[in-house]
Amino acid sequence: MTDERPRPQYGEYATPEQQRAAGGTPVAPQQPRPPAPQAPAAQPWRWDRILSILLLAYGLYSVITGVYQFRDLSGLLDQIYQLEGVGTFTPTALSAALGIVIVVSQIVIYIATLLITMTLLRRRRLSFWVPLVGGALAGLVVTVCLLVLMGSDPAFIAYVGGMSTTK
Repeated sequence: MTDERPRPQYGEYATPEQQRAAGGTPVAPQQPRPPAPQAPAAQPWRWDRILSILLLAYGLYSVITGVYQFRDLSGLLDQIYQLEGVGTFTPTALSAALGIVIVVSQIVIYIATLLITMTLLRRRRLSFWVPLVGGALAGLVVTVCLLVLMGSDPAFIAYVGGMSTTK
């Protein structure tokens, strides 16, 4: 092996120990250095893990039961109308479409919530808030869809109109 570098003039390639030895300074034996202090590993928040898993389980239960409820949105609203004395719900194509929108959105929101929560749990980060936000978002989607559907129903409009005149 040949060294292609130019010959050093002032000890440029020398190690610090070689430089000290060449300068007449006694070379002290290498002392093993203690390892650098490292930040303690983040401890998993046991309550966060338990709460996150419980919220995810409740969310899964909600999604599964919601699939059965919202696939027949017309029947569900008719039952609610009968219980509340509103009248009879008039099914439309919009009710079938919004039922599908609700079911699909619930599944997609749950899967996204599950993936984000599991990622945060693996990284040992605070994660209980993700299922809460996912649940709030899912509830908002259901509320908006139901309000749109009920706002276009003649029986509901007549019921609300009758409430304001009976005071």
